[in-house]
Order: sequence, then C-alpha cells, then structure tokens
Amino acid sequence: MSDPLARPRARQLLARILDEPGLIERVQSLPPRALGKLIDHVGLEDAGELVALATTDQLRRIFDGDLWRSAHAGGDEQFDPARFALWLEVMLEAGEAFTADRLTELPEELVTLALQRNLLVVDLDVLAVELADGGGDDEYVQLEKALESTLSHELDQYRVIARRHDGWDALVAVLCALDERHHDFFGRVMERCARASASFIEENGGLHDVLTDDEVLEGDAAAEREDRRAREGFISPAQARAFLASARATRLEELIAARERDPITRAYFREYAPDPTPAPVSTELRADPLAEALAELDPPPPARPLLPASERAADTRFEAALVELHERDPRAHEERMGELSYLSNLLVAGHAVDGRALRPREAAELALATCRRGLERLAPTGDAAAVLAREPCDKLFRIGWRLG
Repeated sequence: MSDPLARPRARQLLARILDEPGLIERVQSLPPRALGKLIDHVGLEDAGELVALATTDQLRRIFDGDLWRSAHAGGDEQFDPARFALWLEVMLEAGEAFTADRLTELPEELVTLALQRNLLVVDLDVLAVELADGGGDDEYVQLEKALESTLSHELDQYRVIARRHDGWDALVAVLCALDERHHDFFGRVMERCARASASFIEENGGLHDVLTDDEVLEGDAAAEREDRRAREGFISPAQARAFLASARATRLEELIAARERDPITRAYFREYAPDPTPAPVSTELRADPLAEALAELDPPPPARPLLPASERAADTRFEAALVELHERDPRAHEERMGELSYLSNLLVAGHAVDGRALRPREAAELALATCRRGLERLAPTGDAAAVLAREPCDKLFRIGWRLG
C-alpha cells in the first residue's frame, strides 16, 4: 500500500528546491539519470518547473529511459505512447513554443514514433485521389461518418486522428506550434506518419499493414536509442538475459580456459563512450533540499537480504585484492571498477528477484558476490591481486554465475 503522505512530502520538497539560489545551474548540472529520478520522485505531473529547466540533452537521455517500459522485470522494453503524451502536457506548462523547439532538438525518429503511436495521420490529397480513382463517394461518406465519432483535426494537407483520448489537446497544440515554427520538421514527420497510417485507410482497418509499419518505425527509433544508451553504458534486457543465460549454460572448463571476452561484453566496451568530463558533485549538496531528494532516490535494500551472510562479508579476498591492485596498478584497478559497474547494470537490466528488478545497490552486491565466487574458484590460494590484474571481472562473474 502506498504512503498517502508521500505526494504532499514530495511537493513540499519540490517547493524547497525551487526556492534555492542558482537553481537553473544546479538542475542543468545534474546527470540526466539523477534528474530523471528526481522528476519521478516528485511526480511528473508536478515537475513542470524542473522539466522547463532541463537541457535538451538531459531530456533526450531521460526519454531514452522513461518512455520505454517492460511488462515485467527483465522483459523487453516497448515504447509507451501514454507516457509521452503526459510528458507533452507537462512540457506545455512552459509554453507551446518551448515544447515545439525542444521536440525539434530531439531525435527525429523518436518524435515520429511518439506521434505515430498516439495519432493516425491521413494525407487528404492522397486520400482524395484514391477515392476519385475508385469512385469512392460512399466510402468517403462512411469515412466522414466514422470521423465524426473520433477526435480529429486538420493541419495543412493532413488530418490527424486520435488513437487515444488522453493527451489529445496537448498533441494538437504541439503539432500546431511545430507547423508554425518549424514547418520543414513538421512536414517530414507528418509525411512519415502518413505513410505508416495509409494502409489503415486503404484496407479500412488493415491492422496487419499498420502494425508492420509501426514495427518498422519503432525498430528504427529503438535502434537509435540502443546506440545512444550503449555509449552511455546501458545494456538492453535482451543482451543482459543472453549474457546470463550463456554464462549459466557454458561448461565451467570453457569459462575458466577462456582467453577472450564473450561477444556481448566485447560489444559493450567497444561502444561505451562515457562523457569525458562528468559534472562534479559538490560536497555542499549534502546539506540542501536537492541533495536530500537525490539521497532518497536509491533506498536501502529490503529487510530480507538477497545474499547469504557468508557472501555479504565486508572484508574478503576479492575486496582485499582490489585494494592491493589499486596500489600496484591503478589503471588495471580502474578497468576492474568499470567492469563491476557494467555487471551491475547488466543485473539491473536482465535479472529479476521475486518478479521485480534489482535496485542498483542490490545489483552491485550481487555482482561483487558473484565475482568473489569466481575468484575463489580461479585462485583458491596465492596472490589474488595478481589474478585480478590478469583476469577481468566479467570472466570472474561468468565463472561465479555458473557455479551459483
């Protein structure tokens, strides 16, 4: 049961944040992931002021995470058109011009997909030609009658028809602003949406063709999103599941003898391109409302631990080896820490416990515990730091996962 006081507390916290001096710089310096969590913590419907302050890059990265949902933990993510419509409503609090300008700065594939999933777009010129060629007066009358029972609006040569009622006013307002302020962008997006919708009109509900067009559009947008997120260190649920399944299915002897990384890990580190200069986190943030909100976003794990006590020990050979490796070879230590971060992200994306995704802290604990098992199997005695300098954490993890 949700806490009935949670929303009022979140609004009070938001009010305190908005009273801070230097608010614009503070918000725009936040990593997109942290800002996205803050907006979710406050509640998107109440976070219009924060959304208005966000940079386009922050919004793009937040959208890559927030607009794609899975039906269950570890499942493949699908685009959520209702969530996009809600974002539009919130963005419109800052004005139609602001929202239209922001959309043109986002990936065009994403904007096209979002509109197509909320609207059916009909090119009136093409429809008129088709009706005339087919002697389709009756068909035209039937179409007009059908349109009378739907939400629709004409813009230039197009008629847009609502696929969903939620967010309709926001969608029309944004389309009008795009048509006025960014006509070329509007034309490109509408043309592609119209192509995806044309088969529906031609077949009077040809759902197969429409779904095929939708899938192509979502595939293009999803591919661009995965490329962007791969550069930022994210892993898709499908990749994560494949990695874990492969580790579980591969013979232990093969994992131990492996001299090369698995294909998924190789691709991850080949594509990963973190920001060269991440925003510094000031220690002063600990004493202000913004810091308080961020501190609440990663709550402690539930009372029932995921790991047995023997694998939660703070001082183990693995941790000791990491400390020693830092003294011997700081660069190798940095690589191992990056690998642990990768494994934690992988567990969040592709592993579920009791039907829910792992929290970041839980995933980090499980990644460490699994690497510990791998190290103990690979080097039960001797110089563990030397082994850790030679063997990447992803190999130790795969061995540990197979053993577990």
